[in-house]
Amino acid sequence: MKKIVFLLFISQFFLFSCKKDNVEVDKSSDGLSHEDVLSLEKNSVFTSETLIYKGVFEGKYFGDKIVLKLADDKFTAEYKGQSYDGELFKKDDGSLMEIDSKKKKLPFQFLRWSDNSEIMILNEDGMADDNGENYLTRISDK
Repeated sequence: MKKIVFLLFISQFFLFSCKKDNVEVDKSSDGLSHEDVLSLEKNSVFTSETLIYKGVFEGKYFGDKIVLKLADDKFTAEYKGQSYDGELFKKDDGSLMEIDSKKKKLPFQFLRWSDNSEIMILNEDGMADDNGENYLTRISDK
């Protein structure tokens, strides 16, 4: 009998001593202040401007001149005295493009819009060139 009372006492002790602590969450920082919203709008690089794919872009790819002509789903590139034709695939939200040449392969596969007048050629690792090279600038909308 003493053992049963002792076991009940110990079990109640453990049961009530393992009480949950209520953690208060600070909800004062959940919303953005008016100043935060204005700062985000001012410094944001997001644009709702529609990307215009059709056009002619010119620039240098590791020091060699390249001319890229884009249509809706096709491209033509002139690089190192050779002409490349192929398909253009829009990825994600359309700001990332993949090109697939038909016969000859270009030394790059992915492009990303910098803005509506400039395209970056991405390296094999998907990153832009750290030296600020490999940008193509729109020279015509045709």
